[in-house]
Amino acid sequence: MCGVTLREARDRAGLTRDDLARRAGVSTRAVYDIEHGIAIPRRSTRMVLAVAVGVHRDQIDWPTPAIKEAA
Repeated sequence: MCGVTLREARDRAGLTRDDLARRAGVSTRAVYDIEHGIAIPRRSTRMVLAVAVGVHRDQIDWPTPAIKEAA
């Protein structure tokens, strides 16, 4: 990972979670869940969030699914 987190990008843009959610057309809870690694955003959601914070989606370190260990 070499970019910034969504929260860092949001902070740099001077946006609250509510602001970002409104700009991107997603719920505030979705923004929270993505920022905390609870949810993995779809490609289309990544695009609208990145546009809303003013960076390319490839510059954001998005959460990734956890890999389960074999028993």
